Order: sequence, then C-alpha cells, then structure tokens
Amino acid sequence: MEKGGGQLVDAPSFVDLCSLHQHAMRYYRLWIYACNLVLALSTLIFTVIAFSIIVDPRISLLSGVELYQPTFLYAYIALILQLGVLQAIGCVGALRLNQKLLNTYWTILLVLMIGDIFVGLIWAFRLDKIKLNLRPDLKQRLKSQYGTDPKFTQVWDWVQTNELCCGVDGPTDFLLPNV
Repeated sequence: MEKGGGQLVDAPSFVDLCSLHQHAMRYYRLWIYACNLVLALSTLIFTVIAFSIIVDPRISLLSGVELYQPTFLYAYIALILQLGVLQAIGCVGALRLNQKLLNTYWTILLVLMIGDIFVGLIWAFRLDKIKLNLRPDLKQRLKSQYGTDPKFTQVWDWVQTNELCCGVDGPTDFLLPNV
C-alpha cells in the first residue's frame, strides 16, 4: 500500500491483529468480572435491607402488602439470579470466551433491567396509594381488630412499646367505638 509520497506502509499482520484482540478481550473479561462483583455486592446489600424490612413486624400493619404478590415473586427470582447465577454465567462465559454464554449473560441482564424498571414503576404508584390510605386503614383496623385479632393486637402492642406511642394519632383512637 502506498501512503502519501509513494512510500509503502505494511498492513498489520494477522499476528498483530490476534495480539490486539487478545489484549482487548483481557479488558473485556476484567470489565465483566468487575461488573459481576459490583452487582453481587449491591444485590447482597439490597437483600439484607429487604430481609430486615420483611421480618419487621410492622409490615403486617400495611394493608394490601403480601409476600406472595407478583412483584415480590419477581423480586425473589431476580435476587436469586443476581446473587450467583448471573455471575457464574458471566464469569464462565468471559473466562472461556464462549459467545453463547456471553449472549445469555447480556440477555439476562437486559431482561432483569427491564423487569426492575417495570416493578419500580408499579411500586412508585402503589406507594402513593399506600401512603394515602395508611392512616385511615390503620384507624379502621385499630377499631375493628384490636383486642379481637390476636396477631394484629400483638403487633400493635409491639409497635406501641417500641415506638413509645399509642394509637394512630394518639390515645384518643382507643376511645372510638368498634365499627
């Protein structure tokens, strides 16, 4: 090949291209390993926080929040995938440079991202509804279930003891007759 003033420039050899490719793949592998580490750590932190919320007795005071709802079922599957399965697929795919495993890895990541966005939007709207109805629902349940439903009574007494408060708005909530 000629360049500018008639000088010949050698085209890169096959060996040079292979060496360049191997160098680039080493960084690709490191990138996948680093992403998997960050994903695993953040998922582990999220799981610990979510578990602490789920085992909190106050969660039973929220009407309409059940641990078998479709969004929670999705979360269980997503957490299992993100706490090991996805990392295994990505690391083995990167280590072996296996195109099928790497494509599976990226597909699962994309599906999880879309699912997480979808579930996040659902809960953004549900949270507004829960916050809006929380006080009236708790007042209604306090009137109708306190003293008659042992589980509700136990949780409500626990909240009063630990939060050093009583009723939804105050002690006068207990003076209202049962509905």
